[in-house]
Formats: sequence, C-alpha cells, structure tokens
Amino acid sequence: MKDFTVKYHEWNFICGDDITVFLKINKNKIDDYSYVWNTSTVSLASAGFLSEFLIWKKIDEVLKWDYWFLVDNGLEVSNKRKRAAILPILAVRNAIHEYLDDKKVDDFDDLIEE
Repeated sequence: MKDFTVKYHEWNFICGDDITVFLKINKNKIDDYSYVWNTSTVSLASAGFLSEFLIWKKIDEVLKWDYWFLVDNGLEVSNKRKRAAILPILAVRNAIHEYLDDKKVDDFDDLIEE
C-alpha cells in the first residue's frame, strides 16, 4: 500500500516471525489494511483472517482485540502457537498507538492471558 496513514513492524523474538502492517485510517476508522511478512503459516493465516474484520472498524474497537477475538471468530491455535497467531493483531494495535501518538506500546502479554 503506497498511500498508508501509518505502518508498523512487529516481530516475535521467540520464533523470528516478523510482519509489517500498513493501515489507512480516516475519521478514526480503518479504511484499508495490508501487510508484508516473513512469518510462519500460523501468523500468515492470522494476518489474512484479520483482513476479514478490520475494514471500517473503529480504531478504539480494534484496540480491544486480543487472542480471544481470534478464538471467538473461529481461529484457535495450540498454546505453543498463540504468539504466532496474535502477531498481526499486535502489529495493528501498535500501529494505531503510533497513529494516535499516545505513547503506548502493547506487547504479547497484553493480548494473551495465560
């Protein structure tokens, strides 16, 4: 995406997966979403899955999404793969934080309750 509002790179230091998300935000809603990746199949599937839900969502709603958002919408993985599944949402949430300039940075523990 060339005309993005914000982009954010996130990585999973445990397995080495990384993703960069691009968001176009207009009137506090996500108008477009894309990503480039160097990830496992689980992270890639999660990024694609996320694209079904992100467009036209209010950013304050997206900031509430966590691992349970995935589960509630049909994407559940084993405990060993939770970080891989949540990587795209983590990147999107941190992109939104950067857009808002709210000085917050979420991490995996904010999105996964053990």
